[in-house]
Amino acid sequence: MKKLLRIFVLIGFVFAFGNVNAQWHESFTKPATPDANAKIKSDMTWQWWGWGTAVVQNGEMQLTGAQDPFGNITSWIQIDQSIDPNAVITPTNCEVYVKVKITTEGTEDNDDQFHVVIAIDPDFMSNLNVYTVASVPKDNAIGIFYFAENSTKAGNVNPAIVYDQYYWEKIKFDGSTISVWVYPDGGAPGDTADVTYTQTTVANPSPTLILVGAFNDDSSKVHIDDVYYNEEPPATSVSEKPASVVTDYSLEQNYPNPFNPETTIRYSLKKEGEVSLKVFDSQGRQVADLVNGVLSAGSHEARWNARNMPSGIYFYKLETADFSQTKKMLLMK
Repeated sequence: MKKLLRIFVLIGFVFAFGNVNAQWHESFTKPATPDANAKIKSDMTWQWWGWGTAVVQNGEMQLTGAQDPFGNITSWIQIDQSIDPNAVITPTNCEVYVKVKITTEGTEDNDDQFHVVIAIDPDFMSNLNVYTVASVPKDNAIGIFYFAENSTKAGNVNPAIVYDQYYWEKIKFDGSTISVWVYPDGGAPGDTADVTYTQTTVANPSPTLILVGAFNDDSSKVHIDDVYYNEEPPATSVSEKPASVVTDYSLEQNYPNPFNPETTIRYSLKKEGEVSLKVFDSQGRQVADLVNGVLSAGSHEARWNARNMPSGIYFYKLETADFSQTKKMLLMK
């Protein structure tokens, strides 16, 4: 995986501690914009760092970058008990789930990235002793990035990390060991982490959570739909019926059809297992990888945004160990 963008800022940390439940969930259901103190109050309160934009709308936090004081195109938000008393952060013993996607109206680029700061030294302003979990849709890449060396310490490829599609990051910090799973929306983390790394340089990580959008240009955007801290998100399903109701595999016709530019594909799984849902053009070339991972039994859905694709006939194919089916759809612009 190519080296990720080096970013650092000057900011002071003042922390308040209290006897508060360390489990919390931010769903970004309440629309919000930064107030005069750059605070963003949705379900919880976040601190925006003052460049680019940060706004909660349509049920998600949206970060758009602008040039920061160091010449990079970024947008940063932060939460901890100094900002919201309910936002307890346990940096050496935590499990964080983030649902995110990256979009761009420009050229897809390695500098379009999403970073979750998972180990930050209190003196990072001088030593840059900071680790992040970084995802890069251009390379389908997930990695542990270390600011002080401007390098990726451990990395892997996961096809769930693509433009215009939500994916989940599960980040677990146990002592000094960082483990990261990535899986498509509607899926579940696998048995083995995509990336595992033991950091030894940040002795006492500061109790704060920072989320960063880093971009190639100001047309790119990070969409954060959910953050679960020390709380596991519920299973994702489009059906209100229990999974046991599904007795067979099925692949439904996409809707709307014809469509422009986004369509939804629903499907049902008889049992848990590896699932692949791909889109092909009329020449048989794969143009999108919507689902690739382990999913639970039950009903699911995937969305495809064909904004950058020409009008025409496309095919979507669902495959499991026991089932395979292909259907046709029409993109009309």
